[in-house]
Amino acid sequence: MFLGTGKRWIILGVIAGIVVAVVAMVLACVAITMFAANESDDKIDDQNKRLDEYLKRIQLVEQQLNIRGDTEKPEVSEIKPLDAFQISVRDAKPADLALDGNDDTHMYTEKQANPWWCADMQDIYYIKRVIIININLNGEPQTRANYLRVGVTNTRPVVGENLALDAYTLCGYKPGLMGLVGIVNCPDDVSGQYLIVQFGTNNYMNIAEVKIYGYKIKDKL
Repeated sequence: MFLGTGKRWIILGVIAGIVVAVVAMVLACVAITMFAANESDDKIDDQNKRLDEYLKRIQLVEQQLNIRGDTEKPEVSEIKPLDAFQISVRDAKPADLALDGNDDTHMYTEKQANPWWCADMQDIYYIKRVIIININLNGEPQTRANYLRVGVTNTRPVVGENLALDAYTLCGYKPGLMGLVGIVNCPDDVSGQYLIVQFGTNNYMNIAEVKIYGYKIKDKL
């Protein structure tokens, strides 16, 4: 059966309209995709810019904290105090025996509350680490080294007088029995002229050696 000319044109018009609509929809989808892609790229660029700004701020803070730079940081070395003293002396074993470099000798105090030992470093130092060597009793530590406290102060303790536990800036604290070696790492900017080692007990105090590491406060200025 053959269609008339008018009907053919109508059918062709409908088909053409459908094709145009489909093409328009495809073009619209492409445009939306391109817009979304461009918008996504813009967001990524914005995020990258914010990240770069954040990193720059971090670098600025690090530069402010690291005042002189890694190459100019003071060198930490062992401090050699010229003078030491303690709350009391027992059996003629004074404070300087803890600085003589000999682990077989030791300082010794009378039995008293919170006995202390002090090194005069003759200048103000930043203290980074303190190593206390306990008395070695056939491979075992002597048990008097309990509740070890290490601190610094600019006020000279008085021989014969008790020292309050809060009378100095605390560098570190080790509860319980100390082993053969006690290592105390101090936080930044702990400084002073006098280094205090104290037992937080009511007992005698005797330790073999004290080694102090840090640098002069003038080296940081």
